[in-house]
Amino acid sequence: MSSLSPLLSLLHLLGLVLGVGAGTVKMILLLKARADHGFLPVYVQASKPITRVIVFGLLVLTLSGLGHLFVGGGYPFTPGLIVKLFAVVALWGIGPVIDKVVEPKFQRLVPAPGQPPSPEFVQALKQYLALEAAANSVFYGITILWVLG
Repeated sequence: MSSLSPLLSLLHLLGLVLGVGAGTVKMILLLKARADHGFLPVYVQASKPITRVIVFGLLVLTLSGLGHLFVGGGYPFTPGLIVKLFAVVALWGIGPVIDKVVEPKFQRLVPAPGQPPSPEFVQALKQYLALEAAANSVFYGITILWVLG
């Protein structure tokens, strides 16, 4: 086991906490915005910095995981590890779709204060919620697999 292993483990935990924590906060705020359309401007302002924290956490998680695999003493390729690797790849696939496609569309369609939401906005909100829920579920699944060992 390499002397880098404790540092990589700490970084891995930090990345997981940042990603899961920020993803959870973003989801809670999105659910609040769905229930209270007056909260939408606050959500729109808050979502970009929260997304940066999610991406940073996922980047730290990925790099520290790769560090463990290649220089930190390695992990045996168990079925659980393979599932986690596929889950991380899924997060890297879902994330850009949310950030570059779904979220900008949602933000463009946010109704002006006092205006009723358009059918297009309602549809974009449903799609956005579904993808955010999927991404959070994958993050939670990775966490459960990590805890189970």
